[in-house]
Amino acid sequence: MKKEGNYFVRPGVIEGFAGPMMSGKTGKLIQRVDPLRWMNGRFSYMGFKPRVDDRNFNSRSERDFIKWNYIKKPEEIISISKEYDLIAIDEIQFFGKNIVDVVLELQKQEKNIIFSGLDLDFRGEPFGSMPELMAIANEFEKLHSVCTKCGDPAYYTQRLINGEPAHYNSPLISIEGESEYTARCFRHHEVPGKP
Repeated sequence: MKKEGNYFVRPGVIEGFAGPMMSGKTGKLIQRVDPLRWMNGRFSYMGFKPRVDDRNFNSRSERDFIKWNYIKKPEEIISISKEYDLIAIDEIQFFGKNIVDVVLELQKQEKNIIFSGLDLDFRGEPFGSMPELMAIANEFEKLHSVCTKCGDPAYYTQRLINGEPAHYNSPLISIEGESEYTARCFRHHEVPGKP
């Protein structure tokens, strides 16, 4: 028997959060799921994150109570989530193009889907399937951070390699130990070699 939806779990609704590094995307996702902890098991939820290059991508949130499944293929979400009312997907930009089909299939199954991810890559270009995911979301919030150079609102993720801006032709996903990421405004976002 299908459980009735309400504000906390809304069957067939896709919700999303996106922005640069350090904008609170995962925190917003966790805040959205948090009320379910206190509903005495009335609704069930499950979280998913990508496993890229055998690494786990973790959020910076210390309030994280969601049990995360680290998966390589987004299709795994469908089989694992059959018994859950709400599906949370963090760092969704790292999944391939078929994540859009997975989210739409979950919607057909009347799951409430909540996702978060980077809208732009370090080059300042749309990241993976994020444009499509943002378009199919029934509710969407774009967040910003604070520029680490000047304190203005930051809408971009800056990749630094050994303290210098990463070249445009650097790999999209960096597994280099010397890479670090920060938030930058338009004026201070630097991508050497960008056409």
